[in-house]
Amino acid sequence: MEKHSKRLEYQLSPSEKKKVLFYYPMYTVLACAQMYLTLKGRKLTKDERKRLTLVGAMATLCDDLIDENNFTREQVFHLLSNNLNEEGLETKAKLLVALNKELQTFYTLTPQYLQQLKMALQRQAASAKQSDPNISLEEIVDICREKNGHTSLMFASLLDEKWSREELQFVYQSAIVGQLTNDSFDIYFDTQEGINTYFNKAPSVKNIREFFLDECTRLHAMVMACDVPLKNKLRTIQRMSILHAFTLTALDYLQETENKYGAPVDWKSVPRREMVTDMAKNKNRIKTVRYMRELSNLIPNQSTMKREPVESTAIKSIGYNEDKHLLEVEILETGRIYQYKDVSVEEYLDFMDAKSLGEYYNRVIKDKYDYRELA
Repeated sequence: MEKHSKRLEYQLSPSEKKKVLFYYPMYTVLACAQMYLTLKGRKLTKDERKRLTLVGAMATLCDDLIDENNFTREQVFHLLSNNLNEEGLETKAKLLVALNKELQTFYTLTPQYLQQLKMALQRQAASAKQSDPNISLEEIVDICREKNGHTSLMFASLLDEKWSREELQFVYQSAIVGQLTNDSFDIYFDTQEGINTYFNKAPSVKNIREFFLDECTRLHAMVMACDVPLKNKLRTIQRMSILHAFTLTALDYLQETENKYGAPVDWKSVPRREMVTDMAKNKNRIKTVRYMRELSNLIPNQSTMKREPVESTAIKSIGYNEDKHLLEVEILETGRIYQYKDVSVEEYLDFMDAKSLGEYYNRVIKDKYDYRELA
């Protein structure tokens, strides 16, 4: 970015630097791609991280060209899908073209990526309707699902993975929950700019909280429906809960504001200090940690327990029912199966992560929890 900005004599403004060099790439890598790969049980490779970071930076330039420079979605897609020369373009468009060529020095644009890029840009057009004061809550939700869902699918297409239908449904659903988290902290800015979101359009904070928790539950159910090891599913839910817990803390603060002014709140008349949650305060940090735990335990009921084979010289398979907190262990030598009750999700994950499953079982599980023998 610095190389091409210097060549084009383009000076990034302070706000552009925050978006282009920090917020967009960070969100793309940490809140999107690495979260998706947690389901696969692996981390990003260096090559994946590099291309995602650059595409994240390019994404904010695309938004600026559309929102500030009056480019159409078709024009932006044309810039990104063809090896155009910079000649005749305005400076920010030249910068986008230069970065896209930089991307192609180490990554071949795949048909899947280009298809999802086109879909994401097309759906982005609908966001203009959020400036309409007469937009309904249902329309806002539909726009957020489509716009952010297809952007998330675009990021997933940049990863070296084959995604199942269930996994893509999880990726798509994760976008609206992430957007709600973003909107919870942008409510003042969005309100001042005339952008209608679920947070400044809903009839009450209680309504927002119910909708958010319903969407989180739906997201977690999609994770549990994926055909991957249970350990990966629970790790994914835990990772997502770290981010999404901030929303519940923000909602608590907005509830205090609503209690003061009455529902529905005319958010345009509320001072900024009563809309923006201060995460520097210890009480908000402590509250957020508590919400992380609560959300990580927000797991749909699972009626059956499936034991998974493990690599161990002492244990053949391990199963866990996250709803009932039941752990099943099949001993390799004897074939006996023991079911332990009141085993937390955290304990199960620590067990599965242990270097020696047999040693951990004998030291922590066997003599600590009540059990019954199944076979």
